[in-house]
Amino acid sequence: MSYWMKLLLLLPFLFVACVQAQPLQKSFSDWQLTCNNAAFCVARSFPGDNGLVMTISRHAGVNDRPLLRIDYGSAYSGELPGGPLKDNLLLDQRRLTPDLKHWTVEPHHLATSNAIAIDEFLAQTLDAQNLQLTYKANATIPLSGMKAALLLMDDVQGRVNGASAWVKRGDRVQWDVPPQPALPALPAPLPSPPPLTQEETSGLIDFGTWRVNTDNCSLDPLRREVSVSPLTDSKALLLISCETGAYNVIDLAFEVTRDAPYVSRGLSLTLPFTPASRSDNQLELVNAEFDASHGLLYTFSKGRGLGDCGVATRWQYDGNEFVLAEYAEEKTCDAWHSSEDWPTLWVTESQNPVQSR
Repeated sequence: MSYWMKLLLLLPFLFVACVQAQPLQKSFSDWQLTCNNAAFCVARSFPGDNGLVMTISRHAGVNDRPLLRIDYGSAYSGELPGGPLKDNLLLDQRRLTPDLKHWTVEPHHLATSNAIAIDEFLAQTLDAQNLQLTYKANATIPLSGMKAALLLMDDVQGRVNGASAWVKRGDRVQWDVPPQPALPALPAPLPSPPPLTQEETSGLIDFGTWRVNTDNCSLDPLRREVSVSPLTDSKALLLISCETGAYNVIDLAFEVTRDAPYVSRGLSLTLPFTPASRSDNQLELVNAEFDASHGLLYTFSKGRGLGDCGVATRWQYDGNEFVLAEYAEEKTCDAWHSSEDWPTLWVTESQNPVQSR
């Protein structure tokens, strides 16, 4: 059988591998792997609150754009004292002296996107136990879960038994990998709606406070906060706070006609996948904010008050419902990064970043 005939027979399987990338977030010992619907994967060590973290990321397909970085200090800790990383790393209690010719070297940050440099570093560390600082014993990167995380990353991207695999390398040539899955497209943004008049705003807030169906709200009507925004030239969005905690507010959302007699319809947020952290694909509106000029709804659910873990999402209104544009989640609460840098599980062709309002 000719090469091209074999390739044609393989195409359906490559297509399946391409379009069925399922978002995942999984922990292996002290490593967390997150892969989104584009099969872009990020593995990082934890806990980050000891100051030292290694992060390894890679895109699907031939144009994989790998990145390996080691960082000492975070946005929460600020710059930490101590000598430069390049001179003060121990691998299993022995001095580590990597070839840094193709690395970006800063005092407390080392990074490389060079495939050969990454291969050389992983060859030294994949079967090791830990990486630590000479001058701070508890600033340690446990390495026991890294190999399993990278093996799953290889599997998600179809690299296992191929030349591009990081863990289980085989004879398949470098370019013999499934392409990156096609990203879902968002609906075209609607024209910016006219602002609500003072009369419309007053009437809708009164309706949202006293007359809309909020049987599921635990808050007394006098303690609820009601916000109203234009959705279209004939519809408005009501957000009504129904439950409050120390740092999260859960809202109900309603699409309401802008003019009396008001007709309302409850809106829900339905995810196109079920995150491992949830039992269903219905998402509550937590700390929600709406950008009326672009038809974008943001949610930001904090895992704790510091805001270093939780879920951040962005949704696009299509004239009838909100469609998921981006979903980012950090389940490890270790004071490493804020929501702007949380790993994504869902992305779309429109790449405006998730914002934590």
